[in-house]
Amino acid sequence: MRRSAWPIISFLWLPALLIVIPALSGVAEAQRTPTISNPTPLSNPTAYWTPATMAAAVPMDLVRPGAPTPASAPASLAPGPPGGAGGSLPGEEVNVGPGLRPELSGTGPTPADGSYPGPHDTYEYGPRYRTYPISTVGKLFFTQPGVGNFVCSAAVTTGGAPRNIIWTAGHCVANGGASTFYTNWLFCPSYDSSQGGVNPAVGCWSWSSASTNTDWFNNGRLTRDYAVVGLQSTGTVWATDVANVTGGLGFAWNQARDQHWHHYGYPAAAPYTGGKIIATTTEHRFDDSPDGIFVFPYTNSWGSDQTGGSSGSSLIKAFSYVGGGNWINSNVSYGYVGQPGELYGPYFDTTTCNFWKSTTAWPGTC
Repeated sequence: MRRSAWPIISFLWLPALLIVIPALSGVAEAQRTPTISNPTPLSNPTAYWTPATMAAAVPMDLVRPGAPTPASAPASLAPGPPGGAGGSLPGEEVNVGPGLRPELSGTGPTPADGSYPGPHDTYEYGPRYRTYPISTVGKLFFTQPGVGNFVCSAAVTTGGAPRNIIWTAGHCVANGGASTFYTNWLFCPSYDSSQGGVNPAVGCWSWSSASTNTDWFNNGRLTRDYAVVGLQSTGTVWATDVANVTGGLGFAWNQARDQHWHHYGYPAAAPYTGGKIIATTTEHRFDDSPDGIFVFPYTNSWGSDQTGGSSGSSLIKAFSYVGGGNWINSNVSYGYVGQPGELYGPYFDTTTCNFWKSTTAWPGTC
């Protein structure tokens, strides 16, 4: 089993270069969501993001010193009713029906929580990059002004009318705790080094807006390390919204901690190159309290050999090639320098659902 440490990249303070505005939403919480808008939405992204520039981008990852603090939230802090919604095949209407399909709720026996390291299977994914739901997965390039170009992973998600939303980590969108956004995002689904990098049949989509949770933006809380990027409605190859080409993943919240997951990312730190999708099948291992024992909800841990560049990749609950299921249930957030082979991400509760709802226009109630 490979054990690879992520590179340590510290967050640096940088001055705000663009205006932060509140997101437009009827949800009071969403009105406080930090959001940035693209001042030049019709610009040509390939003028900046050349193959050489993409190849030089480095992972934006969080690696913490020390060790996790395994903990369990008090039973009195029950997250609320579980739910799952959204998701669509390429070109089809979004499934907005409530509830989870029990037959797709997991595979194998109930996961057994335990200590480090968590069991998993990590491997290079095969050739079906354009097959749903793998088609939703892509590389996310962006710029930290004054510092350089970086790369994360992301996935398309659908919940309502917008078909141009991707889900990623908060630290792939904003400098948590410094209240500053990055810029210049470009999302390239089905990125494949055997196709020369950008898949010529798919292309890329530039950004129109980006939003993250207030607790991540202002306080750098890892329990809220998630974000979305809104994309332009015309890509470099397709003159349509990204989900019409790739389909979109749904979303699940307030689920039991013990879950089986799949996650697909573009790790770019050794032993990986960032040119291929790396797949991990895994399960919940233990809960961590990175922001202090009184900051809830605690994050999830799971075994995975994915390295830097996989930040933002979605943990998919009820993975299925035939539709149904395929709900985002967490995302890659951070690791510990002394414990490679274990990743961590936020637990999705009602607050997370309301954030997803406000950005995807899902019509239901969290």
